Amino acid sequence: MDKVPEIHFPKLEKSSGKKQTTTVVVGALAVAWLAVEFVFKPLFNKLNSSKDKSASEDATADADTAPPASDDATAPPTTDDATAPSTSDA
Repeated sequence: MDKVPEIHFPKLEKSSGKKQTTTVVVGALAVAWLAVEFVFKPLFNKLNSSKDKSASEDATADADTAPPASDDATAPPTTDDATAPSTSDA
């Protein structure tokens, strides 16, 4: 039987290997995040527009049944406000 010669691979990790690996991992995560954003962006927009549409439909339904809002700044004080004792020591 012939003896198979051993193959010697060069050392793959250099002194800056950890820094380089960290950079590659962070870059890969950033690219993956952007890919997910681009792929799912139409779905997110569709979901948000359906939420907005249903919220606006609910708001218009509530506006039809709700009493008109009064502006408290221009409204005259009610009897409770007029007879309430003052707490200022002026």
